[in-house]
Amino acid sequence: MSRTLLIDRGNRSLKAALVREGHIVDRREGASNDAAIVKSMAAAADRAVLSCVVPAALAAIRGALAEAGLPVVEAGAQRQLPFPLLVERPDRLGADRIAAACGAAALGLEEAVIVDAGTAVTVDCLSRRGFLGGTIFPGPALLLSSLHRGTGALPELDTIGQDAPLPGRSTREAIAAGVLRGLAAAVRGLVDASLAVLGDNVPVLLTGGAAGPAGAGLGPETRREPDLIFLGLELIGQMNGPGASN
Repeated sequence: MSRTLLIDRGNRSLKAALVREGHIVDRREGASNDAAIVKSMAAAADRAVLSCVVPAALAAIRGALAEAGLPVVEAGAQRQLPFPLLVERPDRLGADRIAAACGAAALGLEEAVIVDAGTAVTVDCLSRRGFLGGTIFPGPALLLSSLHRGTGALPELDTIGQDAPLPGRSTREAIAAGVLRGLAAAVRGLVDASLAVLGDNVPVLLTGGAAGPAGAGLGPETRREPDLIFLGLELIGQMNGPGASN
């Protein structure tokens, strides 16, 4: 019985899932001590598949996997994938964007608009020809931080709720309305522009920790897929594991 540890290290946290026979049987998340999370789950796994977009965190994760004796497949352009990467520099393409697109393929889709909302929001285009690239936009935390750091008087808001009354009757309400409504409108515009390239009937997939505010302007036809990157990592592991044809 194959047991695979899937690791998604984003800019702000590490998410890990243990998969057995295609089902997630354990999952954990943390914003610090990546090695501890990996070690706590590695004993129950036979192998690992990793996506990491933080170079400074990579050594600790690799070390924890090596200590556990787990063979690891690192997602990236150098791996066997279900589609070609039709971008200028495949070697510079984020492993998370590749994994999310592979998640669409794991769902049986040949084409999709993929919205992954976290620290940054990516809106990528997967076509029948391959992965075409996409757009990158600041997520809510970055928008909040930039308003504070780039101005002399605006306060820094660590978090904002889901409600953004308009017009904002205080500085904080005005910031919340601008960030939440502006982000949702930007994502809607980027999705519409992507659909103009791929076709109006192409599925739109939404994932990521900031999917709520980022996807607020998207229609009901949008598919929420919270485990999209895990699905993609599992597929990458299958295509690049023992016995896979390369």
